[in-house]
Amino acid sequence: MRQTRVRNEMKEKKIPFTSQSYYYILHCLCRADQLEYALDTLDEMKKTNVQPNLHSYAIMIGGCLRLSDAATAFDLLKEAESSGLAVESQPRVYMDVMRVGATNDSLDIVNYCWDKAVSKYSMRPDEGTCLNVLRVAAKLGDTKLATDVIRQLSTSGYPYKEHYFTPLMEAFTVKNDLKNAFNVLDIMRVSGIPPSMRATLPIRKHLDRDVEAIDQAYYLLEEMKKEGKTVDISAFNVVVGACADAKDIERTIATYREASNLGVVPNVDTYNAVLEACIQTRMKDMGVVVVDEMKKAGINPNLGTYNKMIALACTQRNYEDAFTYLEEMKSYDIVPPESCYAKLAKKLAYEKDPRFHMVLEEMETFGYTVTPRIRRMWNTESTY
Repeated sequence: MRQTRVRNEMKEKKIPFTSQSYYYILHCLCRADQLEYALDTLDEMKKTNVQPNLHSYAIMIGGCLRLSDAATAFDLLKEAESSGLAVESQPRVYMDVMRVGATNDSLDIVNYCWDKAVSKYSMRPDEGTCLNVLRVAAKLGDTKLATDVIRQLSTSGYPYKEHYFTPLMEAFTVKNDLKNAFNVLDIMRVSGIPPSMRATLPIRKHLDRDVEAIDQAYYLLEEMKKEGKTVDISAFNVVVGACADAKDIERTIATYREASNLGVVPNVDTYNAVLEACIQTRMKDMGVVVVDEMKKAGINPNLGTYNKMIALACTQRNYEDAFTYLEEMKSYDIVPPESCYAKLAKKLAYEKDPRFHMVLEEMETFGYTVTPRIRRMWNTESTY
């Protein structure tokens, strides 16, 4: 209201509005998030032949940033450029527009501003901004942008992390370029970041229980081997895991048996992936074989292995092995995870096994919360 009175008074006294006057007006409007009024004021400036200065455009773009209005911010930026203003003297404007563009998943805006701010004016975006740009690149399949961002993170002194590379892998899957997605896993390992199963989720999601796609993925691994390239164990594991997701035990075992032909040595994640297929198909005997082969290979079971063996035992009528695995975990000073107890409790409730109450007591001993839902299992018929 005070601003309106001042503006009216200036008009009454015929005091001309300068670019600086309008800047203060725009500043107040944008701080109050009155972007539409600010845009009207900008139009008023042009009609009265008052050239908006760069500060005015910057404050307007800042207002767009707060309101997540990427399209308007970019229009203002392009307008400032076409007006001949020295936008390069304030390259942070490009960074601001890039941020709001990333928030709106606008790849064109992000690419344009990245090229200006980072490539041309050598600005260094913070890690959070880079990760948001990486997210957009991954979602829309821009592998070049994703690669540039990872390179910039390294240049800015950020040590490589797994979640820097996962978006690049996802970008390749969006482009349906699975071979290069597999290559990212090898690049990660060479860069000192051994890929975890979590890192391969974009590939696994891409395969998504599609048997034909899974077979094509395996053929790509064969092709890479014939080309003399290293087949990363994580690439192999994600194909085995995808077979398990498809609940195809035959395909899972057949793929697992091809490890040596691809030049890979199975690790604990490989065996756990096969165990997952055994759970999906309730093939306990195969699970026992897999665990035996794992031990013969000198690979120690991890928490995930025990978790899966207990889950597998709980798919059987005779589930005594579940208690054996539980005690084995504790003998290695491993605290069984809450999920193990929850799965076992569900089985015991279904079988009306009184050890259900003992399991609940043990959960509480280890500090886990026994929810009312778990307690109600005893009176609720479950299905297996």
